[in-house]
Amino acid sequence: MKYKAILFFLCLLFLPCVNVHAQEYTLKSGKTAQGTYAGAEDYNYYQIKAAKVSYLQISAKTSNKKELVIDICDENKEIIASDVAIPHNKTVLHKVENNKIYYLRIKGTEGVTYKISYKAVSKEFGTLKYAKKYNYIFTNASFNKEKNPILLKVKVSQPGILHFMCDTDDGITVKYLNSKKKAVSKNILMNKKALSGIGVQSKRFYYIKMWKPENTISGTTTINNLKYQIDFISSTNGDLRGRARTLAKDKYIKTLVPAGTTTVSWYKLKVTKKQKLSITIQSHMLQNNGKNLQIYICNASGKKINKSPIVIDGEASAIYKKKYVLKYPATTFGTTAAFPEGTYYLKVESKTKTSSGSYSIKWK
Repeated sequence: MKYKAILFFLCLLFLPCVNVHAQEYTLKSGKTAQGTYAGAEDYNYYQIKAAKVSYLQISAKTSNKKELVIDICDENKEIIASDVAIPHNKTVLHKVENNKIYYLRIKGTEGVTYKISYKAVSKEFGTLKYAKKYNYIFTNASFNKEKNPILLKVKVSQPGILHFMCDTDDGITVKYLNSKKKAVSKNILMNKKALSGIGVQSKRFYYIKMWKPENTISGTTTINNLKYQIDFISSTNGDLRGRARTLAKDKYIKTLVPAGTTTVSWYKLKVTKKQKLSITIQSHMLQNNGKNLQIYICNASGKKINKSPIVIDGEASAIYKKKYVLKYPATTFGTTAAFPEGTYYLKVESKTKTSSGSYSIKWK
């Protein structure tokens, strides 16, 4: 009996996957390691070399089916991402630098057995497919400030409004960039079920830049149902008076305001009898920045009748009720004087490159 007990103990010592006391191992991409948390300050370390990789996709399973908590350390075993909770049988993404050494330091509940593995994610990570939903858990250290963001790349095949939506367990800041990675929007805070977007031109690439509002290396952020889609809007805008679009009485025309550029749109209207004008603009602007749209009423030769512009400051808003519902504020203004029969023009200017979206305009 005594001989069997000694033999059993020796077998435990030489098992390659199970350890009771703190150890250091090398973990390769696609391989699984197994161990048991030995107690406070008695950590197991797993060394990883991040070669030709932009993210580590770390997965874990535990014997109690609860989350496994780890720290991610640099080559000197200094913590760079703390209290990273990996849910049982789920995956957490952590951004890394190429050809660097990292360590996974296991924390947890004493006596709980775990399995841990990782896969190397290539630099192509973050290219989104149209209308496809994605679910991610990121370490907060992966995007804890604007200079350390997560970049998502989207391809636009037609002009319109790019809607980006997601469901987060904690707030994230979003900014949109053009193909040269220059900002085409202001910062936008998204929390819980949220939607934002920009006006886009066709056959372009854009980037969605995300980061945490607070600078922290602790914990994780879950982002579910992340996707983008485009609502088509014609890019025709009548940018010169000679190409003005005819605006029929009491009929809306929708106009795209692309991000990253200022725009001018002309509308031609014919007054058949002397009357006061009532003009309505329904703002679909997603970042109007207060006073972006400006309107002038012009005579037949294009001369401004109102010297100071009429400012439209309405901005679209979104709420979630089983689906996203967008609300578009309408602004109506009327002239104090009656306009004689004749041809007139409305000139609408978008003055800020970081404001975008669309608007609908009509008169009666």
